[in-house]
Amino acid sequence: MKARTECEVSRTMSEAMSSNVRTPLGCLTALGELNVLGVLIYVVVTEQPHADSDATLSQCWQVVWAMRAYIGYFLFALVLNTCGLVKAHVSKFAVVIAVLGLLAIALLIWAVCVLASGLAAAGCAPRAYEALSGAVCFHVVEMCCLAPLEVGSEHVHQATARARESSEEGSRDGYLALPADGESIDESEV
Repeated sequence: MKARTECEVSRTMSEAMSSNVRTPLGCLTALGELNVLGVLIYVVVTEQPHADSDATLSQCWQVVWAMRAYIGYFLFALVLNTCGLVKAHVSKFAVVIAVLGLLAIALLIWAVCVLASGLAAAGCAPRAYEALSGAVCFHVVEMCCLAPLEVGSEHVHQATARARESSEEGSRDGYLALPADGESIDESEV
């Protein structure tokens, strides 16, 4: 039997996104993103910045702009989830997605700074701070907890594919390709 190449064993970004959005964790993440997006849109539309002083008004507008930036972020995440759901090929946009991922980290840092400086400024709509705080908290949980679980799932998928490839070649050591806890896959052994 002909050995499969590394490209055939690994999945494309589009395939990984499609399978991740179809898992229970992926569905819950997408629903959470949609919920946060709806709350942010509602608060931006209904709450108008008002304050007693110009400095406080400036701070209120920073909160509004941070919420608008998060609306853009969650709209982009919605588009990516939709592409994964309909199995659209987005691999050709990998660089754009990576750049926007870096911008999302910058957005998180900026939003935390806006919230930290806004705690001293009183007089803005409290719902705006709460909505931005919720978006930041969800973003942190998504980035630190949910995304690593999805990446780990992809790693297990690739390790399993390599193990199956070895067993299909007639090797009795096919499952040795799976790493032990805390070890990485040594490509020379596979």
